[in-house]
This record gives sequence, C-alpha cells and structure tokens, in this order.
Amino acid sequence: MQELLDTHNLQAESRTDARKEKMEAGAVWELMGGAERIVVAKGRRVETFVPTEDTQEAILKVVLGRSGSLRAPTVRSGDVFLVGYNAALYETEAPFV
Repeated sequence: MQELLDTHNLQAESRTDARKEKMEAGAVWELMGGAERIVVAKGRRVETFVPTEDTQEAILKVVLGRSGSLRAPTVRSGDVFLVGYNAALYETEAPFV
C-alpha cells in the first residue's frame, strides 16, 4: 500500500493500526453508512456496494475480518471507501489515481 501512495506522490491524512485500534460493526457502519459507495477487494474478486439499510448486513459481512474488526487496508477518498487489497483495484478504480 505504501508503495502505491509513494508512486502517486500521496500521503495519508491519518493512519490507524487495525491491530491496536479495533473498530466493531456499529462504529464501522457509522463511518461507512453514509458513503456514496464501498468497494471491497477479496483476492481477485471485487464487489461494489451502495450503503443502505438493506445492504448493511452484506457490507458488514465483507468489510469485517475474522476478528470482527474492520479489514485492512481501508482507504477513504471523499465519499468512497476501498477495503482490502487488490493491486488492479488500486491502479484502476481508486478515486485518487
């Protein structure tokens, strides 16, 4: 992830270590529930969600890791969240590229 930021001469506005600062489902939904869209990468698969009450359960299922905390990396750019890592996603879909 850092390599991608360096390549595009970008700097994170803020960083949180997910191992030290856990975000539970309620806090995650509070943060992401008002987003325009949420793009989730899991391996080669990429899914895009528009947050609504109807999609809340499906979104939380894919953005929360086995520990029940928000998966890393999670990038917020404006009203778009990118969760997980897939090199192609960040090279083509990222709002800052």
